[in-house]
Amino acid sequence: MPPDSPMLDEPAPRPGHTDRRLSVLFVGRVNAGRSLMAEALLRHHAGHRFDAHSAGLMPVDHINPFVLARLRAEGVDTRDLAPKPLDRYIGPVAPPVDIVITVSELAATGMAGAWPGQLVTAHWALPDPDPSLDPGVAADPEAVVDAVFQDLRRRIDLLAILPAHCLLALSHWDEGPEDGLCRVG
Repeated sequence: MPPDSPMLDEPAPRPGHTDRRLSVLFVGRVNAGRSLMAEALLRHHAGHRFDAHSAGLMPVDHINPFVLARLRAEGVDTRDLAPKPLDRYIGPVAPPVDIVITVSELAATGMAGAWPGQLVTAHWALPDPDPSLDPGVAADPEAVVDAVFQDLRRRIDLLAILPAHCLLALSHWDEGPEDGLCRVG
């Protein structure tokens, strides 16, 4: 969904629900491909509703050049993208995070209990597009980056249409939403 596309009509927040921008953190192994691509896509497609961030368990000092090329080819701003360490988002002085989405198996298993409280977490299993980091990647890294890009864009489009109060209700799933309903339009 292009950044200037109208969003589905979102119902007015009910008392006790939020209409603030939610903070989403995408976490990968090295924060050079999947997690950075997700950050850039969420910022591009729904930056008016979400604060998008990304980090890596073991960040490298460069961005996958195929990822940069794919984002730029789609008109996605890459100026502020850079690999960042996960500890920037953990601890008492860290910015608040509402939703954490891991994009690598290592991040999904290595972060158990990293955040206190009940925030929304998800795991989006995606192949690592960097053949130097994952020898199992196909010989054509551009094809892998394209497949990951398409998958992320679809997931981000779906995330972007969910009302904030529904997303936050997921962190209290056992309690259930007030009326049991979360509407998307």
